[in-house]
Amino acid sequence: AGIRVLEDYYNDNSEERDFDYFINMGVCHKANEDYELSLKMYEEATKIDPNSHMCYTVPAEIYLKLRNFKKSIELLNTALNKMKSAGQDTLNFPNTIKLKTEVNVALNKDEENEKMLLGILNEKFHPDIFYLLAIVNSKLINDSLLIKAEKQLEEYDSKYTNKLDRFWYIHPLYFGLAIFYNKTNQKKSEDFYELGNKEIMSSLRYNSFEYQRDIVDIINCYNESFLNKEQIDVTDGKNNFFILGTPRSGTTLIESFIASNNYVTSGGELLSARNLISEFIKSPDNQSTDKFIDEFRDTYLSRTNFLRGDYEKIVDKLPDNFLYLGFIFKLLPKTKIIRTFRDPWDVAVSMFKQRYVTNIPYSASFFNIGVFLANFEAINLFWNGLLESKNALLDIKYEELVDSPESHQKKIYEFLEINSDFDEKKRKSFFSQTASIRQIGTDVHKKSVKKEEFLSHKEEFFESIQMQRKYWEKRGLSKENSDFFGYKLS
Repeated sequence: AGIRVLEDYYNDNSEERDFDYFINMGVCHKANEDYELSLKMYEEATKIDPNSHMCYTVPAEIYLKLRNFKKSIELLNTALNKMKSAGQDTLNFPNTIKLKTEVNVALNKDEENEKMLLGILNEKFHPDIFYLLAIVNSKLINDSLLIKAEKQLEEYDSKYTNKLDRFWYIHPLYFGLAIFYNKTNQKKSEDFYELGNKEIMSSLRYNSFEYQRDIVDIINCYNESFLNKEQIDVTDGKNNFFILGTPRSGTTLIESFIASNNYVTSGGELLSARNLISEFIKSPDNQSTDKFIDEFRDTYLSRTNFLRGDYEKIVDKLPDNFLYLGFIFKLLPKTKIIRTFRDPWDVAVSMFKQRYVTNIPYSASFFNIGVFLANFEAINLFWNGLLESKNALLDIKYEELVDSPESHQKKIYEFLEINSDFDEKKRKSFFSQTASIRQIGTDVHKKSVKKEEFLSHKEEFFESIQMQRKYWEKRGLSKENSDFFGYKLS
């Protein structure tokens, strides 16, 4: 919508296409994942004002997505230098520092990363930078820095009552301290996670029943517009793989297996498929199904082909594409999909400990996570009823994956027909711009199986699953007291 408004005005007033126009267009195209167009807009903006830091940060993020890490860090350093030259405090742009932290991780520059964050904190304390340091290496938080963080938290808690202020100043400290205490004081760590998630709950208006309604709309739209849609003989999707499942179910680990060769690259968690399909579902009467199919293929494939570059295949790892599994098979007939499952309680604990904030709002409450998992179960039972004979879908359980990673790597490569040698060294150095950012560069382990944390919430969690199951049971999509894809609900 933003692009249409800008184009409609400036097509008639082309002489007014100034710096702000190209910057705004670049931001809009980037949000749409039209990265090639976004970079072109920023090139034009740079010609007009090369001294503005705004010309470099978003392109740096795009090059990170393209996995051109050297180009990304070069642009970020330029942006930060432009800020300093203009007399601006780089701490006013914490997202730029966060992005540089991610690129340093991708480049395996851990020492440089740690030095940068400690240097900033020693000069001036900042909640977001403290949180970043906790993620990067919580062992670097010494007694002096810990005392400062806890003192600042106490001060901010009494000073700020506005929800937005609390989000910026208090929320990152709760999660940073929770991470710090995670291995030394479980109760204290859990208390900080609880406080952080309460802040999220108080600032967001998440309604789990809206999510339920969305699933009903998905099912109705598929039955009405796609169920009886005959597949035509096309090769669309032959270069595209998908990994989907609940968040924190092993999708990033599988992604690292798939992309650890010279045959496949990763696009990370792409929003394009989800956004294009959900837009059609919300307004199916405004566009014919055939037209939507053609436009989806043109748009999605052009975007992923740009990211794919010289690689033969690309993997899209957005977990909640599970909502649209049947649509994806109809839209991209030659694609292959891996679906992941994990013990529900382990998923819940792992999600609760992530600072997702707005992108996964239900993660801030064990009750909402339970409702979400019942909804996840329902829509997947619906797809299973339609796709049982599909040989382009592979289901993997997290526990089995970490128990025998080598056999699963071979199984995955065989399923995806990856004709390339697997490189374990490349897997350990694999970068994923997700909550799993620091968890891939180690040997595959079983430490995250059978979690014994937040036990006071366990009964509430399982009760919320059973409660929501009753709704889907009435619609014929779930059976109360049955297992959860092979996992016991207790």
